[in-house]
Amino acid sequence: MSQESRRSRLELAQLWADLISKLLGGTAILVAAWWTYTNFTVERTHDPTMEVTVSPSVQILRGEQVLLNVDVFMQNIGKVAIMPKFLYEKSQQDVGLEISIVEIEPLHRISLDVQQKTTVDAKPEVPWFDWTSGDGNPKPLLHKRNLLASNEDFQIGRYQLNPGVKYREPFACVVVKDKLYAIRARFWTDEGSVCDLVYIDTFLSRDEPESLVVAPATATVFSR
Repeated sequence: MSQESRRSRLELAQLWADLISKLLGGTAILVAAWWTYTNFTVERTHDPTMEVTVSPSVQILRGEQVLLNVDVFMQNIGKVAIMPKFLYEKSQQDVGLEISIVEIEPLHRISLDVQQKTTVDAKPEVPWFDWTSGDGNPKPLLHKRNLLASNEDFQIGRYQLNPGVKYREPFACVVVKDKLYAIRARFWTDEGSVCDLVYIDTFLSRDEPESLVVAPATATVFSR
């Protein structure tokens, strides 16, 4: 075989090798682009996704007192770790895991005078409460308490919710009988908050035992 023929075959082999390398590189780029599009746009695996659930219960104590137990559950249902909004200034609010409890005037306590003044066509005036503006004149029992304030990891800025893990933060306080309470928990991040809002009452009939635990009626609200 002549030297010229060998050189020609070597050049041809190099051309084929270069072509195959470019094809493989282009294919790898397309696969990487499709993977990125699927995970970050379609499935949005980079987005923090979590659920906050408030589970309250009450236990009757002596006299008119009632023990209100609140379990706040946080579950990271996404594929990336989620970090709360940390405290950078002493006066800063809207950080960590916030809980607020207010006492609301129940509907059956509307005065008869208000009902009698209501016309047939108009709806009766009923007490209500707006979490944003504070309208409704509720009685605040607890306002924006950060349940993570005493957590060492939160204090040093290392607290996070790992994917697939369910976390529980308990809280308890003493309230009174025959009242209606609204409980809101919000987990704050740098992008916004995820929250749950529930209502629970402490009304008991005379036939109910003192150790009765009242099941709450819940309404879940999510916000960003």
